[in-house]
Parts: sequence; structure tokens; C-alpha cells
Amino acid sequence: MKQDEGPEKPAGLSREHLEEHYRLYPAAHQVKIKEIEARLLRTDTACVDTTYCPLRSLKKEYAYALNSVRLHDYYLGNIGEAGSKPSPEMLSMLERDFGSRQEWEKQFIALATCSRGWIVLGFDLKEGVLRNFFSDDHSEGVWSVLPLLVLDVYEHAYYSVFPSRSDYIETFFKYLYWEIVNRRLTVAREVFKKISSINF
Repeated sequence: MKQDEGPEKPAGLSREHLEEHYRLYPAAHQVKIKEIEARLLRTDTACVDTTYCPLRSLKKEYAYALNSVRLHDYYLGNIGEAGSKPSPEMLSMLERDFGSRQEWEKQFIALATCSRGWIVLGFDLKEGVLRNFFSDDHSEGVWSVLPLLVLDVYEHAYYSVFPSRSDYIETFFKYLYWEIVNRRLTVAREVFKKISSINF
């Protein structure tokens, strides 16, 4: 996380709050990733039980820690100053894929209210469209989708600062850093153009 770069973080989502969030979760999970990688080098691969075996357990927790770090990077990266706007390209795709920006936002907020963990606006590399997803757990994910906009709704992200999840979500949207989301979309569309002719 590069907290010294980009715009000042808003009140409620203060620099101190976000740095503490980073220290307790993605930074701690980076340590665990290294620990799990070291253990994987020594793990018995003869045990392949589908209920429990060390290899299975380590790989599941590895996905959990790795996704935590990556999702937090996206999330912290797309928080910025008020007044940021989606690009014409983003607005056009939101209208095409959701009917309007307002309809997309309504669905995103509804998912943010009922999810236990993460909400992601993603670019589907198979079909070249935008989709909203939610993930109750770091180890869940969707293949062939690049995250564009990520919101953390685990309680640790807001309970010490905001009176309710809805207040937190409202503040998040107020300080959504669209410029980084717009750049992610541009890159995703370039990747899609390159791979759309490949049957992958």
C-alpha cells in the first residue's frame, strides 16, 4: 500500500484508520503467505484425502491469505478524494451492462449490504462485460475476471469509525477514486482485445 501517494484520505476513512486496517490484515497476511510457502516446500504430497490433508489445508489458507492481500490492495487503491468521476468509457459500459450508472450503483450497494466480506465490480475477460460479484470469504473468487472496483465490508473495515454499514458505504462512494478504476478498466479492455480471439 502506498499511502503517501495520491490524494488525501477522507475523514472517517482517515489515513490512520486505513494504515491500521492495512497493518492488521494485508500486512499480517503477507507474513503468513511466506510462512505457508515455506511449509509447502516440506509438505507430504502422499496424503491426498479430500476431507483433510496438510497439502489441501495449506493451499486453502494460502488462497485466503493471497486473496486478502490482493483485494486489500485494490480496495485501498480505489479510495481517494471527493469529486472523482468515472470516465466516459466506464459510464458507457455501466449503461450497457447494467442499464445505467444508477442501476449499477443500486445493485453494488445492495450486495455491499448483504455480503459478509467483499464486493467487486469486475471485468469479465470471457465476454468483455462488467459484472458485480460478492465474496463472503477471501478464498472465494471468479476465474477470468479482473477486479476494477473493490469494497471491503468485513466489520473491521468500518465498525470502529462508522455508526452503521450504510454510513460507511455512503462515505466510500463519496470518496471513490474513479481515476484508478478508470485505468484498471482501460487495461482490462486491452487485455480482453488481445485474448478474445483465443479459446481459453
